[in-house]
Amino acid sequence: MKSRNIRYIILYCIIPILIVSQFSPLIKLEISNIQNSINLSNSGTSNYTIPQNVTYQVETNFSIQQLTGSGNYYLKFAKLNNKTPDSSLMRFSPPYQKSFPYDRFILGNIPSQTDLDHQDRFNNTYDSFNISLGSIINPEFIYGQKYNVTLNEIAFDTIQDSEIGDYNYSDIMFDLYCNNSVENYNISDPDLILASNTIVQGASNVVEKARKIIQWIRDNIEYEASEDEEKGASWAYENKKGDCSEFASLMVTLLRIQNIPARKVSGYLISNNPRLRPTVGQSWTFRFSKSETGNFLGHAWVEYYIPNVGWISCDPTFYQSDSIYFNYIDFLRFNLNVGQWFYCPGSGPDPGPSDDYKSEFPNPWFYGLSSGDIDYEYQFKVTVLEANLKPQVWIYFLAIGLPIIIILAIVSYIIVRRRKKSRELFYY
Repeated sequence: MKSRNIRYIILYCIIPILIVSQFSPLIKLEISNIQNSINLSNSGTSNYTIPQNVTYQVETNFSIQQLTGSGNYYLKFAKLNNKTPDSSLMRFSPPYQKSFPYDRFILGNIPSQTDLDHQDRFNNTYDSFNISLGSIINPEFIYGQKYNVTLNEIAFDTIQDSEIGDYNYSDIMFDLYCNNSVENYNISDPDLILASNTIVQGASNVVEKARKIIQWIRDNIEYEASEDEEKGASWAYENKKGDCSEFASLMVTLLRIQNIPARKVSGYLISNNPRLRPTVGQSWTFRFSKSETGNFLGHAWVEYYIPNVGWISCDPTFYQSDSIYFNYIDFLRFNLNVGQWFYCPGSGPDPGPSDDYKSEFPNPWFYGLSSGDIDYEYQFKVTVLEANLKPQVWIYFLAIGLPIIIILAIVSYIIVRRRKKSRELFYY
């Protein structure tokens, strides 16, 4: 009888699991279809879904104070651009980031020059100021921005050859993101040319080439955190290591060698944990100051372009531990800049416009000449306003499996009790 009871218990445990496994895909599919209704665009983007998204309130605040003496300063702040199919600035972009700025303020010293909402050649947007501060008169300048930002999880479906359009090689994107060999993206490097051509052998289309390249980087480049300036694709290939900057630069360069427009995206992560599920009301505050290095999670990833599909995101750094990050991006990163070599006055070894560029924009950028001491602080506060997330798998089990187990346990108990009574009556 013990063996029979054990068989009953095993059977009652397996049945709910089988039922859950049958129902879970149906529930997930229904949620996915609801989210897909967001994806309506005829702006050169297609084949993506939005399984989940999170809306955040973002508050930025920068302050600089002249403690002694006086100084003249140049300040430049990157803005959180709208990256959506209908954006006038970011063409052919799926809805990675829907940004709504609703407040911008200046306190303290009035800038001598102000340039709001100006763009660089990649259409990144900035606010810039020239200010003069004195320790007694006009000692402080404060600048802040507020946004509501929706970050969408974007996943691309299987892209068929018939869905890939023809490249327009006269489009300006090829000058910006493909044709020219620049520092850190040396498409003329013979070693990188040979590597790129070898890696993509056998690939039938653009997507397969990109897949082979990101897989090669995962298998051959070791992640090594660094606080140094970006070293570029050739260095990463030669030394077989790097951080997110080198991972992104190498993937971009190997793609460009194949005549595929590709660009680096830089911004801030909320967390290094890709499994994080933000909840309404949850908040994070990132800051740095003159006396503190800060806790910002700066990061770089990649977008490559396919006609009729748009700019497709990949994260070669995260791909090392999770292969989902090919043709996929999460809702945990704020997009600040795309492209390379950004104008940062005063950053070059010799003062002058030709030298004043940095490979990645160090937001915010400020530079000046001071005859005394200063103090400064930058803060980036993020608060969750809305989280449209799919239920986790264990919730399906609790919602469907647990009641079934309880019912079957009760039925089993009743059956065992009745059999016990019938045996008692028989022997009586």
